[in-house]
Amino acid sequence: MAKIGAGRGHSGKGQRRFLRAKKAHGPKGTQHRNKLGIKKDDEVEVISGDDKGKRGKVLRAIPAKGQVVIQGINKKWKHLRRSQQNPQGGRVEREHPMPVCKVRKVEA
Repeated sequence: MAKIGAGRGHSGKGQRRFLRAKKAHGPKGTQHRNKLGIKKDDEVEVISGDDKGKRGKVLRAIPAKGQVVIQGINKKWKHLRRSQQNPQGGRVEREHPMPVCKVRKVEA
């Protein structure tokens, strides 16, 4: 006895959705973003989040992700694995990217 749905080229609803999504978005997804309006070395102020009200200089802009790295803001600990260059391992506090919608350009 033949299976119901056999010969359609997919095994069920989930498989159909997967194939449709793969065709619609492509292998890398959408990479188009709006311009940030904020460049490296601009002075910005954080308007929301834990660092609200703090000001800093933009160290790096990442337009593809819509993010910026700001000096002294959004710092997190990075744990380092032991290696020949760093035999002890350890922790380093460094700035991480944050969404550009959470910052506002300040006139310097």
